[in-house]
Amino acid sequence: MNMVAKTLARLRPESGSRQIGPIGLDFSLESVHLVQLQSIAGGAPQVRARASLSFDCPRREFLAKPHQFRSLIKRALEADHFYGRKTVIALPAGMFRTVSINYQFSGAEEKEGAVVLRVMKDRLEGDLSDYVLDYMPVKNRSKNDERLAIVAVSEKRSVIALLDTARKAKLDVQAVEIGPVAISRLVGALSKEQGERNILVINTGRQASYLTLISGSDLLFDQEISFGEDSLVHQVSETLDMSENMARDLVLQTGVYPESPSDSEEVEDDNGLMITMSEILKPQFLKLVEEVKRAFMYAAAETRGGAVSQVYLLGGIARWPGSDRLVSNLAGVEVQKIPDPLALFPATVGADVRAAVDPAPQIAVATGLALRGLRYG
Repeated sequence: MNMVAKTLARLRPESGSRQIGPIGLDFSLESVHLVQLQSIAGGAPQVRARASLSFDCPRREFLAKPHQFRSLIKRALEADHFYGRKTVIALPAGMFRTVSINYQFSGAEEKEGAVVLRVMKDRLEGDLSDYVLDYMPVKNRSKNDERLAIVAVSEKRSVIALLDTARKAKLDVQAVEIGPVAISRLVGALSKEQGERNILVINTGRQASYLTLISGSDLLFDQEISFGEDSLVHQVSETLDMSENMARDLVLQTGVYPESPSDSEEVEDDNGLMITMSEILKPQFLKLVEEVKRAFMYAAAETRGGAVSQVYLLGGIARWPGSDRLVSNLAGVEVQKIPDPLALFPATVGADVRAAVDPAPQIAVATGLALRGLRYG
């Protein structure tokens, strides 16, 4: 589609029965990811637009350069059928941390937010006015007047700087969220079963990964762990004495866990490579499994013995053939991977075909952000 046609498509009035969601905007270590969804006549969400562009510099440096930020956002919005400038932004990892707190609240004398602030005042260095806090009560976890909440903590100056940079890029920021909330919303959209299910999401990144535990619609905790794609590729590279680029390609081609036995000589040769890869990577995957089992114990403690009924694997490692089976085998629980979050939603007529043919596990957070405000139940 040429530039004139794209401009006309943006300016054309939208049908009153069509609900267009905000643009979900997420910053990974090396790229910016944008996703926009829409629903027609209250139907299931559809993919309207998607774009991913590289910074070509470290994320911190990119966010500190408003002109470069504005230029990249402009190119991203022109890359597909994005509509409007309403945006939900995810705070980049490193700009926030999450804290689980227990607090007493009877609902009689003061507002719940004031109680949470009082508890957090003793947990933070400096004045509360130096921080931006948001809390998410965990429903149905109260014992008498004691309650549980997840609190997201960010330095105010960092949030203000990000919002100012977005404003200079002419983005209409509707909300700022953290990745775990977006992931929780995405899981809610893809989960067909309702009720108080305990779900663990393993969102794998290049340098670190995140475990997000969800119970029903509640976020129980989010934890960063030192398990990343780069360190796994480095392990393969050192063991097999090859470059990291070759090691990454090899993992993507061969996979990391063998298929079922077969009479086919070709399949058996491939299985031999997978077994070798599995043995190389198993020690690091066992570290991941240790954290997964701790999450299971935490879920049982916080939900009165409730087991984790579903484990989802997201992120770059979800693209590795057999990665779900390897984690499943080591953890003793079924793992379902989602290499492409957008595959959950059909593409709209005329949407960029890349949304359907190019798997992008790294856009899970942006997809969850794009679901904000859309009816998908």
